[in-house]
Amino acid sequence: MTLSNLPRIAIIHPEAGVSSNGGSQLSALELTRHLRPYCQVELLCSANNIEAMGDDAHQFVTRLPAIPRGRIKPWLQHPVAGPLLRPFSHNPEIFFELLTSFIPYFLYLIRHPFDLLYPNNGYAGLMLATRVRALNGVPLLYTERAGLLANGKILRKDLAYKPDHLVVFDQHTQDKVNQWRPQQACSVLPNGVDLSRFASEGERLNLGLPGKVVLCVGSLARSNHKRIELTIAAMATLTKFTDCSLLICGDGPDKAYFADLAAQQLAPQRYRIASFGFEQMPQVYRSCDLFTLASANEPFGRVYLEALASGLPVVAPDDAMRRSILAEAGRFCDVSDIEAYANCLAAALPLKQQTDWQQLAKQQAERFSWHNIARQYASVIYQMTGHQHHLQQRHSA
Repeated sequence: MTLSNLPRIAIIHPEAGVSSNGGSQLSALELTRHLRPYCQVELLCSANNIEAMGDDAHQFVTRLPAIPRGRIKPWLQHPVAGPLLRPFSHNPEIFFELLTSFIPYFLYLIRHPFDLLYPNNGYAGLMLATRVRALNGVPLLYTERAGLLANGKILRKDLAYKPDHLVVFDQHTQDKVNQWRPQQACSVLPNGVDLSRFASEGERLNLGLPGKVVLCVGSLARSNHKRIELTIAAMATLTKFTDCSLLICGDGPDKAYFADLAAQQLAPQRYRIASFGFEQMPQVYRSCDLFTLASANEPFGRVYLEALASGLPVVAPDDAMRRSILAEAGRFCDVSDIEAYANCLAAALPLKQQTDWQQLAKQQAERFSWHNIARQYASVIYQMTGHQHHLQQRHSA
């Protein structure tokens, strides 16, 4: 089978390679890389520095002009520009990404025929892809990364674009899709983790924090569902009887608020709030002793997988999604009960040193390796593009 016989796929995300503060742009880059054995795949983005996306990025990345959301977000915090930009949309950063990317991306997709379009940047990508589909009939694949957040409001809006095939992360979301749009083709496929990058062995960082380090990764915005404040409160209790510290890895509009909150509840040497590039994150995970994220409703939560693959015990809210990701390798509690949350963290801290637990965590992470997930995506893509025989040939090879 030659490369020219494989389906041509355009994966779309202007923000890919611009920032690492978001799962969709990271998944777009990683899935592009892992689909290459199965497809002629091209990642369309607006990153200035393609080399920073990996040594091989020039082989599959096409840079197009646009102002992606990561470059717009700082303007929204500007005392003059912010009030002028915010009235345009509930999500002005996505609105202006759409405004600046639509024409160059549209023209490229019309001039360079593809067998399938796979937007990853929310409604901006869906609007673009549906306009291209209206002209040339190319099928549209979409992954619903919001799950049932906001009572499914985002999912309902995305269904209105009628993707030819929709991927969701769990059976409950698929059941809602079948209820709201019975004719919608839909598959359940999880997120993946790159086990070649996220592993327990490798370089570590000196974080400058005493005792065992508890890591929390999430965007710093009071309006979202990450509930960083619960982790700060639990750590304030835990540090009273355990030698440990908190590392909050993230950025966002309310970074100063969470810094003040941590300063009120934790000793200054017992916490740190910092941002790291995606390439540094494997080292960050390996340098810590425990991972936790107390988010109220996580459509999937790739950070849990990255932590597991890096050999970290994980403490999470007790719900079906978190249990499906972590299984026996996770520790679960009612994170809204601060004392119970702190006790669960304390019980999980020693697990990193236990060989049996390390093996359990590794086996659980391997279930979600991009190597396996990309093959499942390839099966969906081949069915959509009429290339099923290619997958059969690969399975028999």
